[in-house]
Amino acid sequence: MSPAGHAPARGAADATIDVVVPAYNAPDDLRRCIDAVLAHTTGRYELVIIDDGSPDPRVRTVLDDVASRALPHVTLLANERNLGFTATANRGMTRSRRDVVLLNSDAVVTAGWLDALRRCAASDPRIGTITPFSNNAEVCSFPKLCVDHPWPPDADPEPLRAAIAAAAVPCYPDLPTGVGFCFYVRRALIDAIGPFDPAFGAGYGEENDFCMRAHAAGFRNVLCDDAFVLHTGGRSFEGARERLGVRNMALLLERHPAYLDVVRDFIARDPLAALREAARTAHDRLHGPRPGVLHVLHGGGGTEAYVRSLIEASGHRVRHVVAFVRGERWRIDEHRSDGSVMPCEFARRPGEAPAAFLRTIADAFGIDVVHAHNLSGDPEGLIDALAGAALPFGVTVHDLQAACPTITLQRADGWYCGAVTDAAACAACLREQPAFAGEDIVRWRDRHGALLARADFVIAPSPWAAQTLRRYYPAVQVDVVPHGLPARALARPRATQAVLVPRDARPTVAVLGAIGPDKGARRIERLAALARERRADVRFVVVGYLDAHGEAWQDDDATLTVHGRYDPRDLPALLDHYGARLVVFPSLGPETFAYTLSEAWAAGRAVLVPPIGALAGRVADHGAGWIMDEAEWRDDARLLDRLVALTGPDGRAALEAACGRAAAMPLPTLATMVERTLACYRAAAQRTPVAHAPPDRLRVVEAFGYRRWVPPAPGGAGSPPARPPLAQALLRLRGTIAGRVLARLLPPAARTALLARLDPGR
Repeated sequence: MSPAGHAPARGAADATIDVVVPAYNAPDDLRRCIDAVLAHTTGRYELVIIDDGSPDPRVRTVLDDVASRALPHVTLLANERNLGFTATANRGMTRSRRDVVLLNSDAVVTAGWLDALRRCAASDPRIGTITPFSNNAEVCSFPKLCVDHPWPPDADPEPLRAAIAAAAVPCYPDLPTGVGFCFYVRRALIDAIGPFDPAFGAGYGEENDFCMRAHAAGFRNVLCDDAFVLHTGGRSFEGARERLGVRNMALLLERHPAYLDVVRDFIARDPLAALREAARTAHDRLHGPRPGVLHVLHGGGGTEAYVRSLIEASGHRVRHVVAFVRGERWRIDEHRSDGSVMPCEFARRPGEAPAAFLRTIADAFGIDVVHAHNLSGDPEGLIDALAGAALPFGVTVHDLQAACPTITLQRADGWYCGAVTDAAACAACLREQPAFAGEDIVRWRDRHGALLARADFVIAPSPWAAQTLRRYYPAVQVDVVPHGLPARALARPRATQAVLVPRDARPTVAVLGAIGPDKGARRIERLAALARERRADVRFVVVGYLDAHGEAWQDDDATLTVHGRYDPRDLPALLDHYGARLVVFPSLGPETFAYTLSEAWAAGRAVLVPPIGALAGRVADHGAGWIMDEAEWRDDARLLDRLVALTGPDGRAALEAACGRAAAMPLPTLATMVERTLACYRAAAQRTPVAHAPPDRLRVVEAFGYRRWVPPAPGGAGSPPARPPLAQALLRLRGTIAGRVLARLLPPAARTALLARLDPGR
């Protein structure tokens, strides 16, 4: 069976095909068209050029040059007078018993074009007409539907053609109508319904009528989705639209009342979108920068911020693809070389090994290196995938998942365990926590340790994270690469919305980010309650959100305010609004870096941090704040006393001095982070070059959501009982993509005049 699922017709690949080029003026286009056909066409074909009485003498020069070559498969014909496109095309279609390709003189074919059309025709005897992808072909336009994408005169179409061919299944999807710039017609269809209707005169609308008649006769109009032919415009018919558009559209709608509804349905569904996106993916895979990097992560927060900033700062040097693991389904965000981001989704099939699944994605996107950012969503599956996919990979230690299933090294009481490494003690700790009671800590560390040992690179964002990881895996080499704050976080403050707070002298302490239990959500609530009970001179504002309050919220006396999600660019202005000079980090578990600490310092705010993790290490190194002692960290009352002291009159001078140190502090730069990380990618890719298998093309187009469109049955649902007047059709489609198809047949002046009759208030 062929890829499209139809048995090939016998002898179809060997049959001679007539390639008919109606010519009228535009000699430069004609020469380019003929040269391209002769250069890029293989197999048995006859090129038939019919001059339709061109008044431009340069056309004769072009044809004389062709005649001088005495090519046996080229035939030159001339009409005694100008007959118009429809009659000239009919002359070409009826001169033999062969299948025909009508090729506009402003079309430029590319390598393998006719072979692709032959394969398409051979896949199903019901196919009547075939149109390839083009830069300018209405419903067959690439990369956007119904958009004319001007082609630079000196640009080589081969990279795009190769990408379209490499991405195609092919599917040969149905179209509501073919497009006449390059129009393959099966001889059996001509025998069944005749050639173009001469009523369409000089042209415009004849192929639409022909395709509607073909569909009514049981034939299919399809896209050849593995072929690409340039179309430079309609210059051989310049000036004809005003004369032909209104008449021929009215005639088309009179013959086929459902035409616009069928086209509109097709455009609304855009079933070719997945095929176009797969081709764009293939183009980046074949011609984009290298290496290609697949980032694997499971959620948002600081990890996703890190990945996004890395991509934004290096997208022109490396191809980035981000995979969000959701169990058996991976959402893929492809960051393309033109700056766009295209999502799709791959699902692991029943019985498919994790390594095979990962390799399928790697082959689809040309991945040379996998960068795993956390393993928490599916540790067993991802470890197996990375171990067996034969792909270079590295790991960034955004959390301590490799050391402990809790990720944050917290005991059953919620507090940090101190990075205990004894397996027996860790097993007892896990048994006390229902969510982890079934985990075998020895097996856990054996598997994670083996993975880290095989990794091409291991990156930690702080010395503390690197040292802690080495406590569990002493042999693992870890590079410390601090996270650079994204440039957008350092941008000038902007006007923004905020929660109103009392304008009084009561100091405010801020908490930044998404605060769950491990980061002290309950503690913030207890501190606010204790401050209220004691009537302490302090209030709290969470610039971000709590797990219990995801949106803006405030308690009755404004002791605790929750701002909600924020843009880092707004943070200085928000902290000014809330009057916060001190930022506290109430975490019960350790941080491996903390973007929010960098954000606080970038905003010129002093900090108070727990005596654990990277927070303590970073503050100890720089002094733009304070580290809690053990008692303050563990006791809410002692912590509240410290906060009141730091923000009160006696602590004001020290607080302002710490804020000054924060504002002057040089933070880790994004440029340094990017350079060091890209060096890891390049070394890994050079050490173990990846030999990619051909992508699973069907799986790729399905990942982009491909669904076959089925045209309505002739005379069935979708065919309105009454003919809509042309002006009503124009008004109905005004402002829609479908209107672009109509605009091809109707000039702006005529469209305006018709609409004015129906809608005088326009």
